[in-house]
Amino acid sequence: MKHLTLIASAVTLASALMAGSAFANEQTAGAKSVTDLMTGTATDKEKAAAESMELPQAVADLGIPDAKVDKTFETGLDGIKGWVISVEKDTNVIYTTEDGKYAFIGMILGEGGVNLTQEHMAEHMETSPLANMPKRAGAQDSGYTDAQEAEALAQVEEEAFYIEEGTGDKILYVVFDTQCGFCQRMYQASRAVLDEVTIRWIPVGFMGEGSLHQAAQLVDAENPIEVLATFERGGSVSGAPSTEAMNIVSENSNLMQQLGIRSTPNTIYKDEDGTAHIVRGALRAAEIRNL
Repeated sequence: MKHLTLIASAVTLASALMAGSAFANEQTAGAKSVTDLMTGTATDKEKAAAESMELPQAVADLGIPDAKVDKTFETGLDGIKGWVISVEKDTNVIYTTEDGKYAFIGMILGEGGVNLTQEHMAEHMETSPLANMPKRAGAQDSGYTDAQEAEALAQVEEEAFYIEEGTGDKILYVVFDTQCGFCQRMYQASRAVLDEVTIRWIPVGFMGEGSLHQAAQLVDAENPIEVLATFERGGSVSGAPSTEAMNIVSENSNLMQQLGIRSTPNTIYKDEDGTAHIVRGALRAAEIRNL
C-alpha cells in the first residue's frame, strides 16, 4: 500500500480503489513484453499497443516501482484521458491531461449528477468490487415505501454504529461517507442547527479503501466528533484503524445496503406524528430545521 499512498499524495487521491490483480493478469496474460514489442520484430499494431501501455508522465515521474498500465480508455471529455493503473495488487482508475503531464484520481460528476467515474470503473475494471459503488446526488425524495422507511428506521436505531452531536429533541440518522463531497456540504450546513436537532452520523465506506479507513478511525477515536470535524475539513489523523473498527464499519455499510440505502448522504428520521422518513442527498440548514 505504500506505493499507492505515494500516488495518492502526489495527485490528490479522492478515492483509493480496491481490486485484486485478476483483471490485470487477464489483460496481460500471454502478451509480449513492452521491450519486445518495441523492437523491429513487432508489427505496427503491436508497437502502438506498447506505446499506449507506457505510464503517463505525471505518474512515471514519481518513480514508483511496479507501477504499470493495464488499460487506457477514452473518457468522452475534452482534454481528459482515462487510465487503469496497477501498483502491486492495487488498481486505480486515474485521469490525465492528453499530454499526460497532469494527473488526478477521484470522482467525476457529469450533467445531472451522473457519476462518470463509476461508469468508467464498471466498463474498464469489471472485477473491481467498487465498480458498483453508490452514486451521489442532490437532496431528493427517497422513493421508498412507508413500510421500507419504517423498517429502515427501526433497524438503524437498533443496529447501526453512530456518532452523536447536537442537543435538539429531533433525532436525525445521517448515513455519510467521509470522502463524499455532498456529505461535507451537509456537515457544514448542520453546524447552524445543532442546538435544534441531534444528529447521529452513521459512517460507511461506500467510496473505497480510504473511506473505510477513515470511518474506522472514527470508531476507534476517543473523541470522534473532533476527528469527524478534521475529516470534514479535508484533514487526516495518524494511526491504522483496528480490525474491530473495520468490522463495525463493514457492518454499517452492509446494513445500509440491505436496507436499499446505496448513496450518501441519506437522512432517516421520525416526524412529529411518529412516521419514519428517508431523505436522499445533502440538506441545507433550513431543510434540516424543517424536517
